[in-house]
Amino acid sequence: MLIIVVIFSIFIKDIEKERINSIQNHLRVAAQRASVFLTVDELELFHTAEDMERPEWEEIRTRLKKFAEETAVLYVYYWRYDGGDYIQYIIDNDDDEEYMVTPDLFFALEDDPFTADAVLKIEAGESWVTELGVYTSSWDGLLSAVVPVFNNDGTVYCTAGVDISDEIFITMRKNIKMMESVLIFSLFISIFSGFFAIRSYRKKAIQSAKDSLSKSHFLSTMSHEMRTPLNAIIGMTVIGKKAEDLDKKDIAFNKIEDASSHMLGIINDVLDMAKIEANKLELSPIEYSFEKMLNKVITVASFRAEEKKQILTVNIDSSVPKFIIGDDQHLAQVITNLLSNAVKFTPENGEIKLLVSLAGESGASCNEVSSNECELRIEAADNGIGIAPEHQKKLFEMFEQAEDGTTRKFGGTGLGLAISKRIVELMGGRIWVESELGKGARFIFTIKVLRSEKNNDYIAPIKTDSIKEENSGGMNYRFPGKRMLIAEDIEINREVLVSLLENTGLLIDIAENGQEALNKVIADTNKYDIVFMDVQMPIMDGLEATRQIRALEKQLIEKKSTSFAKGETRRYPRQRIPIIAITANAYKEDIKNCLKAGMDDHLSKPLDTEKIFKILRNYLVATSEN
Repeated sequence: MLIIVVIFSIFIKDIEKERINSIQNHLRVAAQRASVFLTVDELELFHTAEDMERPEWEEIRTRLKKFAEETAVLYVYYWRYDGGDYIQYIIDNDDDEEYMVTPDLFFALEDDPFTADAVLKIEAGESWVTELGVYTSSWDGLLSAVVPVFNNDGTVYCTAGVDISDEIFITMRKNIKMMESVLIFSLFISIFSGFFAIRSYRKKAIQSAKDSLSKSHFLSTMSHEMRTPLNAIIGMTVIGKKAEDLDKKDIAFNKIEDASSHMLGIINDVLDMAKIEANKLELSPIEYSFEKMLNKVITVASFRAEEKKQILTVNIDSSVPKFIIGDDQHLAQVITNLLSNAVKFTPENGEIKLLVSLAGESGASCNEVSSNECELRIEAADNGIGIAPEHQKKLFEMFEQAEDGTTRKFGGTGLGLAISKRIVELMGGRIWVESELGKGARFIFTIKVLRSEKNNDYIAPIKTDSIKEENSGGMNYRFPGKRMLIAEDIEINREVLVSLLENTGLLIDIAENGQEALNKVIADTNKYDIVFMDVQMPIMDGLEATRQIRALEKQLIEKKSTSFAKGETRRYPRQRIPIIAITANAYKEDIKNCLKAGMDDHLSKPLDTEKIFKILRNYLVATSEN
């Protein structure tokens, strides 16, 4: 244990050094950029307080504010040293008049030894950065870097400097101290626990060992599950880059796509588990079509089942309400988990059934139109490998799978059923399994939902054949002559999206932030047929840009009703521009915020190609090349 403590102590120190280097490099790079951001001619304009009246003063300060935002610094400033005992400040980006840098501000070097040290470095043509190894929080709460600004002849003209808050460093140092304290405390606890375990009852010691083994086994499984697709992604990327044959490249790309989807599923499971552990998993009830939700689930499940030549059938009781009120996404997640397991553990040519019916309740029956609350009973049955009775009780426990061989043979994190159990319980129901080894399994759960007031038409049986038709040929559609605006601040995300749409016939314009997107729409309100808008962007985010575009459309529509002045020509939007949110925030609250801002639809990152084309077909007139 002592060796482990020493190793982790070294590891913690390495983390601290790496973080310090990262902070200092950020400061140094930002200062270097500042040193060439303003020219010597521009800085030479300001020598006295009267020079602040020049029109260039506010223009340059505005540019410095934008520079500070782009480089993630609090302050950017410039000062001169004439070889005496003072430095003269020139200009900065600060809006606070009390601390604003102006040419009439002189600073005595004797008042701050660090500034004096920085002056020596600048005079020698070198940079100076706050020494974090001896940093104390009493240093005005700032971390700084200064570099020389050179004349054309290579001599030093003045100094460019940047400041950031020391909060990030103070927080990092506190965390390091906490980690060290936790490490020492863990050593003490381990010693005490070992001593206590020896004196404890044998049964408790064995149970504790089992629990520890379960989590250790889970972490080992998670490491394997995450490294496996990651290894495939990295390996296939190398193979794809080296391959000269297009078919081989396509094979590599397909495997990368499969591995990425698998990796995303694992990450989603882990995030759901973390929410459950923290009691943060909450339901978001809405009114929805049960049939439509189930169709989406069956679309995915039937595709996987067809790969194994399995038969998937769905049977829905005719009295199940067509529209209900509940959390459709979490219900779909539970059904997807059960069907995925059924496909996974059922051999080729096997059979899988999904049965939906109404469960009995005390009080008013769900068959009565006047009753609002219903209890649904949903069953996923298969004729797969089955589960031995002694292993069934482990199925719904966190960090557990039925048996060790299951993980090695079929893979998986072992989280799906535990997550499903928690979701079902939040919906007022319960979940259980009925199975015999070698004779398949039946996973059954009940949930309570509210009957919608829309209508109570019966649900027609779902035909899985129609799913293939909906899922096929999505990327063969073209949209010739249609113009799209993509507002996205991350370059690689723009490249991916443009590449995906390369052969669609779309004419694509790019905006790197919400303000730029808004300006492009204002410049020609008839130009774009659809806008893909990222939500989180600098300068102006996607939500605000959308709100202003909608306000512009409303304003132009109102003007359209007014009479024209003689000879006046006006242009108005030919229609409401469809704006589609593209964002990594995929929770219901995020989607609601997008729709509330005026967006028409939502695509979550990582982007799904089929969903992109489905959105395009919904909002644009397409021509098919099938």
